[in-house]
Amino acid sequence: MIRTEDIYDAATDDGAFDRLASTLADAVGARSGVLHWGRTPQHVAEISYSGYFTDAQMALYDEEFQDDDIWGVALDRAEAVNRVWNVEALVPTHAYEGSRIYNEWIKGMGDDTFRCLGGVIRKDGTTGHIGLHRGRAQKPFNEDEVRAMQDSIDHIGRMFAIRSKLDRANHYGRSLHATLDMVGHAVFTLRANGALIDCNRMADALLRRGDALSLRQRQLKARDPRDDEALQAAFRAATARQGGQASAIFVHRERGAPYVLSIAAVRVGMERQIVAIATDPADRDQSLASRIRSLYGLTRAEAEVAEALCQGRGLEDLSQERGVALNTVRTQIKNIYVKLDCSRQSELVARIGALPRLSGFEDME
Repeated sequence: MIRTEDIYDAATDDGAFDRLASTLADAVGARSGVLHWGRTPQHVAEISYSGYFTDAQMALYDEEFQDDDIWGVALDRAEAVNRVWNVEALVPTHAYEGSRIYNEWIKGMGDDTFRCLGGVIRKDGTTGHIGLHRGRAQKPFNEDEVRAMQDSIDHIGRMFAIRSKLDRANHYGRSLHATLDMVGHAVFTLRANGALIDCNRMADALLRRGDALSLRQRQLKARDPRDDEALQAAFRAATARQGGQASAIFVHRERGAPYVLSIAAVRVGMERQIVAIATDPADRDQSLASRIRSLYGLTRAEAEVAEALCQGRGLEDLSQERGVALNTVRTQIKNIYVKLDCSRQSELVARIGALPRLSGFEDME
């Protein structure tokens, strides 16, 4: 008997999904089983198999014999989809006996797998395959066993569809996190009361430093009491304002210039959430020079000088730091102005300052 709870447990429990092929095989007296799903017939996102075949044997099948699986080809036909079949009804015995997969893969590893109870399920953009097997000396699958699997096929299809949706959601979440990790600022997403929902890697690193902001009972707090009073007031104001408005405060730390914390609110469904973005004025964007070079055709030296000018460095400082003559720096600045079509340092700073700050997140712990 196939229990529907075993099938639906596999929708959200990876361990239950891994065991499901064995569970289905045991339910109909098969000695081995395999099931997998993907978003197209050619794509396999996840696979569960009973362990009768080793990982190496399954890998060999994937690499060399999958296209020669005449059982799979027969089950993939449109008229066979969303049904369970005793595959001997679709593939005559003599055809299987003469196939490459039987002679080179099955017999090649000393096995005698000869009978298959299988099906293909297509539901909600997901394609799933089921195969339950017996040896040549074992009895064929009977109508009761076919019917038992057929009664479960809709549940298995829903389980595949749920896992597919969860997989897409997880992929979206990973992609969003990767994007936020590239932003050269610490980004916090908070509930209206200041409780943390999520944060990017720079925000996590800032909290671990503990020099200005921390979490207390999941609430974002400033180390300095006066800063914390301003922070909580900014949170309250953000949730009361209309969209498109934001505020900013300084959050002082033990050493160095204070962080600049920008605070705004966004509506997510029926809930109002706070986005707090902390900027460290001392952080250097490691990618800025290369992006300036790409945009404006600067040399490496010119890009480095342009970046230094944006940081407020003077000509004499640049000359000493770079070990070049003052006239060389003046020539480089003249070339930079020509290439960026500007005539003053303030224009240069504004032009380059408009570029987004990216994080050196690959170097973060």
